[in-house]
Amino acid sequence: MSFFQPQRFSILPPVVKNILIINGLFFLATITLWSSNIDLRQVLGLYYWHSQSFETWQIISHMFMHGSFTHIAFNMFAVWMFGSQLENLWGSKRFLNYYLLTGLGAAFLHFIIIHWQIKNLEDIL
Repeated sequence: MSFFQPQRFSILPPVVKNILIINGLFFLATITLWSSNIDLRQVLGLYYWHSQSFETWQIISHMFMHGSFTHIAFNMFAVWMFGSQLENLWGSKRFLNYYLLTGLGAAFLHFIIIHWQIKNLEDIL
């Protein structure tokens, strides 16, 4: 089995750089549109699949939404710190696949936990 060997170490590899840019743009758009009474968190944030607010694109778009400055700051710090290392080790394509797969896994886990909580509430009532 052959391993990817990067040609050089990069502090900000291309996928990490683009993830940081996309997240920053989504956050700025959320803040900017908030003043126009448009809440991007309701449109692009992840809702339970039985909710009237659920849309299929939210399974992907939730990966780029953040609730506060502190939330995005810590998440993007982690993407920079750990993502740069992984992308330099694995290569851009493998890291992007990993990032998207973990985002989809987070959505699936979110759905399972919410479903379990709703079922428990229905059993109580």
